[in-house]
Amino acid sequence: MFRLFFPVNQVINNNRSWFFMAIAIFLGSTLAFYFTPVFSEPAADPAADLQLNQLESLLSIIMEASPLIGIALVFMNNFLSMAQMLLLGFLAGISPLITLGINGALVGTLLSLSAQDGVPLVFIIFFGLLPHGIFELFAFFLCGAIGLKFGYHCVASPLPGKTRSMSFRYIWKEAISILPLVVALLIMAAAIEILITPRLLALFL
Repeated sequence: MFRLFFPVNQVINNNRSWFFMAIAIFLGSTLAFYFTPVFSEPAADPAADLQLNQLESLLSIIMEASPLIGIALVFMNNFLSMAQMLLLGFLAGISPLITLGINGALVGTLLSLSAQDGVPLVFIIFFGLLPHGIFELFAFFLCGAIGLKFGYHCVASPLPGKTRSMSFRYIWKEAISILPLVVALLIMAAAIEILITPRLLALFL
């Protein structure tokens, strides 16, 4: 029987190894940019520098907008990034690989610069990142996982017992199946990032 969607919990369970691989790529990039001196400044890497400039531009717009518009802008920025990583993964997995690496580099750079400014790392993680990051990062790694799987099974090796065309259709259904969860997680993350995270940071800055 043809099914358009798979149960979300089934998709997550079936892609745990890809999920952990996405985390490893992100954390590896984060640690490299945090601990390696040559990566201490954003300009040391053009991709990270571009992402940082885009982030600064987005933040300036958000600060001048109403909370509702701010939430919408943060959501759209994150959704577009994750959608291209999720849905363009079949292009040899390049899109999710680059996106995971660049975002890890961005986080590592921001943490490094914050440490240089004397801001405790624990403070930044627990009050600046985790409140909204719990939701956002789960969605980010989930999209990265499916995107990487797309690239591997549509280019290098098809799924067991399937052709590359069948693998593409199967993984595409997995991607579509998790989109509602991704949207819900990103809306929650955007609301927390705009309404709660700044107040937590203001308590200690």
